[in-house]
Amino acid sequence: MSEADMWWKYGVVYHILPQSFKDTNEDGIGDLEGIIQKLDYLSDLGIDAIWLSPVYQSPMIDAGYDISDYQSINPLYGDMNDFRRLLDRAHRKNIRVIMDLVLNHTSDRHPWFIESRASKDNPKRDWYIWQPPANKRKSPNNWKTNFGRAAWTLDPLTQERYYHSFFKEQPDLNWRNAEVKEKMFEMIRFWLEMGIDGFRLDVINLLFKHKKLKNNPVNYIFSNRKVYNRNRPAVYAFLKEFRLLMNRYPGKVSIGEIYAPPPGDTRLVAGFLGDGKDMLHLAFDFSLIFSRWSASSYYKIIRRYYKSLPPDGWPCFVISNHDLGRCVRRLMFSFHKYEKAKIIAVLMLTLKGVPFIYYGDETGMENVHISREQIQDAYGKMFYPFFKGRDRSRTPMQWDNGPHAGFSNVPPWLPVHPNYKTVNVESELEDAHSILNLYRHLIRLRKAYPALQGGDIHFIDKGKNGILSYIRSDKEINIRVILNFTNRKKSVKNPFLPGEQLLAASPDFIFGKKDGLLVLRPFEWIITIHPPK
Repeated sequence: MSEADMWWKYGVVYHILPQSFKDTNEDGIGDLEGIIQKLDYLSDLGIDAIWLSPVYQSPMIDAGYDISDYQSINPLYGDMNDFRRLLDRAHRKNIRVIMDLVLNHTSDRHPWFIESRASKDNPKRDWYIWQPPANKRKSPNNWKTNFGRAAWTLDPLTQERYYHSFFKEQPDLNWRNAEVKEKMFEMIRFWLEMGIDGFRLDVINLLFKHKKLKNNPVNYIFSNRKVYNRNRPAVYAFLKEFRLLMNRYPGKVSIGEIYAPPPGDTRLVAGFLGDGKDMLHLAFDFSLIFSRWSASSYYKIIRRYYKSLPPDGWPCFVISNHDLGRCVRRLMFSFHKYEKAKIIAVLMLTLKGVPFIYYGDETGMENVHISREQIQDAYGKMFYPFFKGRDRSRTPMQWDNGPHAGFSNVPPWLPVHPNYKTVNVESELEDAHSILNLYRHLIRLRKAYPALQGGDIHFIDKGKNGILSYIRSDKEINIRVILNFTNRKKSVKNPFLPGEQLLAASPDFIFGKKDGLLVLRPFEWIITIHPPK
């Protein structure tokens, strides 16, 4: 594999929720044309690829993760011509396009499921997971959905139950059926041959279930453990076959979403990379999202993840997520939330591994309070008021301080945060010390120094004193990153001099050594460059 084909190792990926990025047809919902119009912004930001949440045809029961046609575009966002135009315009700007791919389940309105439920002897009956109940009131086993509800729904026509890992409108496919795999691989080739640059694979570890549908072991504190309906050995065999397909299209990337219980089983996550060359290219570990604010906690999570990787595996990092919320959410009660958000930005963009930026994080966008009347997420409607859903982190991009934050000329599908007057792209571009301009500087720095892309990493301060510091190095240079996670002044020994300052938290920071110590003010950070030893 050539260096050019491994662009994903050294790039920065930007996650876009299409319905919340930019509305151009004044229906209050973002669209593909809106993304096209903002490609210059993305190019100036410096990202290498955009990952689009699902844009396929869908009834939108679950934000597009319930797909009714894998090879057509949801009219909410445009049509196939719009998508091809986006692909072409993005590629002209050296921005790659990664699509979200849901292989575990379809919409119940997909033609396959409509056929499957038509009768017990329908040729597509076995394309989904059907079971006759032991009696009309009893499910085939004790499996629960990811939301903790009953995972088997009785279909009145045939009086059998079908299995769904999520909502009942999202029936799980039976991947033990060879025809299912054949059709899905055919669809995958369709998009790869169109020219997309890879897939983010939704809940890929759920793909196979135990052949005999065995009951999960019961834990009376945390309900039943999902042993027999996720992380089955057949998933690993499938991914090896999937990787062989991807290898026929050089330069394409596969990214797996693998949820492991907080704080995260990194060995489980890394297992989906195989030997680093035969399964997924990248696998998300969400542990940092669940971490408390502590330099030592962050260090332990990062180090554990690195140690779990196979020799040829490559890390990637996520700090915000369309399901789990924005990074600033856990800092919301802090007087220093933006200083902390900047530390997170420096960390993400200087660690060894691929950083994934969730749209708006580069401006410090926060979760938004969503009233009961405003809830769009079916999950929030199901569990209100105990859980208000995932809408809070899916709100419109804040472009400027005009009406509806410049997202739309009409009221958007979700409300914008009240802080949009100051937290927006236009205002922050004019502020030299904004979070947005920090992201821009960090990405440029990353591109300028290969040591920050593929270089080694060596940790020096491991968080015990509230300081996390490390060196990124290659044969040419050493780059040191020092982060003060605390609200106190801290002194750092052995600041790796001589060297020079590349970027610092404060414009008045003076890089130097006083009495053998480098002094950092509260939540201060610095990036320095040094000659090789």
